[in-house]
Amino acid sequence: MSKPTACAKEIIEQINALRLNPSQYASKIEEYIQYFNGPIIKIPGLNVQIRTQEGDVPYKETVEYLKKEEAVSPLIASKALCEIAQEILDKVVDSETGEIEETDTEKIIDSHGSFTGKFTRAMDFGGFTSEQVVINFLVCDGDPDRTQREPLLGKGLKKIGVAFGKHNIYSTVCVLVSCTEFTNTVDADDTPIFPDPEKEEEEKKKKLEKQKELEKQKELEKELEKQKELEKQKELEKQKEEKEKELEKQKELEKQKELEKEKEEKEKAKAKAAEDEKKKKEEEKKKEEEKKKAETKKKATYKSTQSTTSGQPFNFPKLKKFFAVTQVPKEELPEGVASMTKRDTIVIEGGKRYKKIILNKVMLDGTKATEEIKQCLD
Repeated sequence: MSKPTACAKEIIEQINALRLNPSQYASKIEEYIQYFNGPIIKIPGLNVQIRTQEGDVPYKETVEYLKKEEAVSPLIASKALCEIAQEILDKVVDSETGEIEETDTEKIIDSHGSFTGKFTRAMDFGGFTSEQVVINFLVCDGDPDRTQREPLLGKGLKKIGVAFGKHNIYSTVCVLVSCTEFTNTVDADDTPIFPDPEKEEEEKKKKLEKQKELEKQKELEKELEKQKELEKQKELEKQKEEKEKELEKQKELEKQKELEKEKEEKEKAKAKAAEDEKKKKEEEKKKEEEKKKAETKKKATYKSTQSTTSGQPFNFPKLKKFFAVTQVPKEELPEGVASMTKRDTIVIEGGKRYKKIILNKVMLDGTKATEEIKQCLD
């Protein structure tokens, strides 16, 4: 099977040739009629056979239609419209029917700009050459209303966009959009989308010459920069030598300072050692005095425990059996308390016995609290 040769630029050129001279273009379609064998047409130059729905009837009808049509102005290729056509093509590349939601088409148009006047869209599947694609649009095989002629020959149309590419079911697909005017909000204007090859080659030569000039300029700048770098290096080496001399001088001064500092620190250490020895002796003396005071106080305290409030002596060592710590059961905990320990002890104050109850609480919010209860036992 032959490979498709159609392209967007050639399709637009074919459409403009059709618009400028419809009756002359009719002769191209007349040639196609002779290649029919029933509903099958074998297009010349292509190793492909196409089964039509209506046979050669719409081809003959199209010839008569074009012979009566008047010439209309050629369409201007629009970059924005070509991009719109390509985005529509991308959405129908897997479609069996070529249908696309109207809202999707509107979104694609809005993303590029806005149109005024007419806006038309047409799609062709299976075309191989640019001429065949345009003839397929004109013939509209299987469409009794021949709706796809309007996007090509409609009066009042001024701009056109075409996209041609592969289709996953019908081999190829061509999308054509045309309108009266289109305001492109993406680019400043409708820039040329099919540049002139000769102009491209000329621009390429100019670009290469400019590139060579820039490279030459860069080489000169590089050489100049190299010279500056050498001078800078010499200056840096000179500065380095001066800096090294300064550093040597600085090191000598620092060494002298270190010796003086070391001597000073030794004297300070000697004085500190003497001071520490003096403090040590004073602290030992103070501890000895405090030890004596503590022994005297202990004797006095023990003596006070022998006093009585009920006529009977109180044996202090026996108080130890009254010391106890218990965990309060959960069911007895006060409101807002997570856990609580209870500590009971006996103390003597002013010759009387007292029971001290210390409650250590852990609250529900994680905080801690202590409560002390004092009860006189005499």
